[in-house]
Amino acid sequence: MSDEEVKQIVEEFIKRTSRLLPDNFETEDLLEDLKSHIYEGFKHKQQIRPSERPDVLVQEILKELGTPEEIAEEYTQDQIQDVKAENDDDRFQYYIVRLVAAFVVAVLAAWIVSIVTEGAVEFYFAVIVLMGFAVIEWFVRAKQTGES
Repeated sequence: MSDEEVKQIVEEFIKRTSRLLPDNFETEDLLEDLKSHIYEGFKHKQQIRPSERPDVLVQEILKELGTPEEIAEEYTQDQIQDVKAENDDDRFQYYIVRLVAAFVVAVLAAWIVSIVTEGAVEFYFAVIVLMGFAVIEWFVRAKQTGES
């Protein structure tokens, strides 16, 4: 078996794997890494067992890696975990910004109410009431969107 036949086996494996993965830059990087890993393993096995047929060595490496379906499933699981971690970070920042904004709006609204009513409504009482409304709105919105 020639190097060209080994290359064909590897290319067919990569092609089958790529069909199962999304078409993006990360996938291209994964496929290049996978191809490099296969060829490195092949060279290593050739050094250890030079009398073995190359197609047997390549098939051993591909068997060790797993089927294209298994590789795609593992990649998809990793992507889902990465997105979830990224979303958790974004969500934390979102909640901090919302909390600060709600506090600023409540203080400004309380100040305006206090001025408009010429002191009939105490500033601190208005802040507490408006913050209470903000908290209630937060919980209602969370319940509606299922984020509780």
